[in-house]
Amino acid sequence: MGLAGIPKPPLFARRALAVVWPVGAAALTGLAAPVIVAGAFHSFVDKRARLFRVSVLGVGLVWVDVRMLMECWRLSLKDPKGAGPTWEDDHEAVFLAGLNRAMILAKIWVGFEVKLDDRMHFGRESAPLVAFARHAGPGDSLALAWLLGHTAGRMPKIVLAEALRWDPTVDALLTRMRSYFVPSRTGAGDDRTAGVRGLARGLKHDDVLLLFPEGQNFSKDRRRRLIDRMREAGQELRARRALSLWNTLPPKTRGVIAVLEERPDADVMIVAHAGFGQLSSPKQIWGAIPFTDRPFLVRTHTYSGDEIPDDPAGIEEWIEERWTKVDEWVTAHEGRQP
Repeated sequence: MGLAGIPKPPLFARRALAVVWPVGAAALTGLAAPVIVAGAFHSFVDKRARLFRVSVLGVGLVWVDVRMLMECWRLSLKDPKGAGPTWEDDHEAVFLAGLNRAMILAKIWVGFEVKLDDRMHFGRESAPLVAFARHAGPGDSLALAWLLGHTAGRMPKIVLAEALRWDPTVDALLTRMRSYFVPSRTGAGDDRTAGVRGLARGLKHDDVLLLFPEGQNFSKDRRRRLIDRMREAGQELRARRALSLWNTLPPKTRGVIAVLEERPDADVMIVAHAGFGQLSSPKQIWGAIPFTDRPFLVRTHTYSGDEIPDDPAGIEEWIEERWTKVDEWVTAHEGRQP
């Protein structure tokens, strides 16, 4: 089913989760303690110490999440109506600090490290930035949000599944940061791009809108199923295009068109990354830990707004051409996988 098929929690559940989550985190930590001890002893057998690394990292990330939630509580007590001039900026600072802590923990415990294949160009300082990124492998959303926030110096505005509201920290913090939660399929209206347009409309000059046009993480099975559905629907041209992409899924263009029509003044960054795209199952991820010899390698290319077509057909063709280039770069670094 995936996240897209999971509805958001009802309002009473969202409020209850925000209260009980720190207690739940303490309980999870208690339950994890014997696993951590067992993992420490098991590291004498498994020299890669995977159980120990993952269990410690898991507990650490839980408390990073709880700390951000408590910071949201503190800011609510400071400004109960959320009307202060620094309300959004304060929450953005909490978000960036939490991302940084999570990335530090990931590097220490499982060797997850972001590296650049080439210098990044962040667009004009006077214009907002839109980043269309490949979606593949564990942790890519957090890694790219961290990269854009700390390296590009731009505040990420994120489009994410509404099911993620089940995490009370994501629900509170990302809502206050004006991120957009895409409605689940079970509750979707006719126009699922309206929220994306609204988010794009509100971009400031130092913001970056992070969007994943593929809509879901790449895997060979997803690629195969998508091509089969296209053929069953008689979309032979789209199926042939999808077949030409070895390590990416074809981009869904409605959201891309909506954003670029709403903000023709924005610069656009195309983000490719390699190293983790073939890790699409828990077994594969487990087998690759630690990632010390597998950097999360990022390659970007930035276009000014006047380089991009302004009509829907032109935008669709443009993003598909860019995705072909993304796939070629990824394939060169991850290998061709039919």
